[in-house]
Amino acid sequence: MTWLCSRNIRLSLAVSGLMIAAGQPAHAAAQAGRPVLSVPVECDLATLCSIQKYVDRAPGPQRQDYRCGSLVTDGHDGTDIRLRNLPDMARNVPVVAAADGVVLRVRDGMADANVRATGAAAIGDRLAGNAVVIDHGQGWVTQYSHLKQGSVVAKPGQAVKGGQRIGAIGMSGNAEFAHLHFEVRHDGRSIDPFAPGAATGCASEPAPLWSAAAMRQLAYREAEVLAAGFATDPESALGMRHRADRATLYANPASLILWGTATGARDGDEQQFVITGPSGGAVLDRNVRVAKGGLDWVGFAGVRRPAAGWQPGRYEGRYTLKRGGKNIGSRTTIILLK
Repeated sequence: MTWLCSRNIRLSLAVSGLMIAAGQPAHAAAQAGRPVLSVPVECDLATLCSIQKYVDRAPGPQRQDYRCGSLVTDGHDGTDIRLRNLPDMARNVPVVAAADGVVLRVRDGMADANVRATGAAAIGDRLAGNAVVIDHGQGWVTQYSHLKQGSVVAKPGQAVKGGQRIGAIGMSGNAEFAHLHFEVRHDGRSIDPFAPGAATGCASEPAPLWSAAAMRQLAYREAEVLAAGFATDPESALGMRHRADRATLYANPASLILWGTATGARDGDEQQFVITGPSGGAVLDRNVRVAKGGLDWVGFAGVRRPAAGWQPGRYEGRYTLKRGGKNIGSRTTIILLK
C-alpha cells in the first residue's frame, strides 16, 4: 500500500522590520546617488540558499513580484533569502553589508524559533528579530532582519564596507524559516531592488539596484526544489520538511515516506517520487500532479513495510518537480535501515 499527499504550506506572516521609520510601501523611481548593491549573504544560491519571496508590487490584496510571478505574499516589502535546510543555520552563514555605509541601529539577543510554535506574543513588536540597519546616504537605507542570535557583530555608528560581515542567517523575530529578510528604503519608502523604477507591472529591463554580478547570482527562478528527506509516517513527513537531507538509521519502520519541498509549485506541475533499495531495485516510483500549488510546497509519497520486512541497508530517495515536461529540479536523500 502506498501513501500519497501534497500540501501548500501558507506563508502569510508579515516580516518587515520595525527598526526603520515606517512609511507606506512605494516603488518610486530611483534617485541619483543610489547605492549599487551586492548580494547580502555569502551563500551559494544554487545549493545552500534560495530566494523565497520578493517585494509585492501589486496594489490591494493582489500579489505579484517584479517578473509578474507569484513568489511573494501580500504586502511583503523585502527580499527573503532562505536556507534550504534548517540545520544549515549551524553553519553561521554570513550576512554582509550590501553596500558601504554607516550602521544606524542593531538588535541581538532574540532566540531563533519558529513563530508558529512560540506565538506572536513572545516577540511583541520586535518583528524584525535580531537586525541591523545601515545608512548609505542621500536617504538610502538597508535593513537585515531575522539574524541568528549572538551573530550580530556590527555596532551603531560603525562605518562598514560592502561585503563586510554584520551577522548570520537566523530565524529570530517574526520568522517561520531560517532566512534573511533584506529590505531597501529611500526616504522612508520601500524600494524593490530588482526594479526600483517601475510602479507596477512586469520589469523586463528593470535597471536594478543590484550590481551586474549580483543579478547573475540572483537570477529569477519561477520555482525551485529546496530539499528532500525520509519520514516513517505521513504526519511526521510534514513536520520534518525543514530537517537536513542526511542519512538516518531506522529499525524496520512500519512505513517509508519520501518527502520533497519546493517554492513556486503550480497546479499541474508533475512530482516524481523514487525510492531505490539496497539491491538497486525501485521500492517506489510514482508520478503525481500538483494540486493547489503555492509559495511553500511539500509533497510526499511512500510505501508500507513489506510482509517480510525491509531489506537492511541503504535506501536512496529522489524527489523531482517538472513543468511542461522539463525538470525544475530534484533533490536526493539517503536513509539506512537495519
